[in-house]
Amino acid sequence: MNEPFKTTRLDNGVIIDFFSQGNRYYGDFHRVKICAIATIPLDVESLPVDLQPEAARCSGVIKYEKNLERMGVATARVAEVTQSLLDDFTQTVGSYLEKESFAAGLLRKNLPIDTKRTRFSP
Repeated sequence: MNEPFKTTRLDNGVIIDFFSQGNRYYGDFHRVKICAIATIPLDVESLPVDLQPEAARCSGVIKYEKNLERMGVATARVAEVTQSLLDDFTQTVGSYLEKESFAAGLLRKNLPIDTKRTRFSP
């Protein structure tokens, strides 16, 4: 991946890097695609006990990745649409990334699921 064209640091230490992956696909029309990667620092001691072993394996950080995309953008509007995607992401997802519980929720979501089920039959 190339260098980020924008980096944002939230108050809680989360760093969001934005990478441009768009292209011109037909005539004057572009696909504006931005890959947002949030690097979330982990404080192992502040996490629930069941998540601490998984957090220890993550080397102190976890990453959250989201693709932002808009198709059919005219050349004259590429910068405007790019800024709009960044603003929307920062307003919506940024508020979740700032919550203390987000890291624990993301870790829990990525835990392997136990597929064994205990079935009771009379």
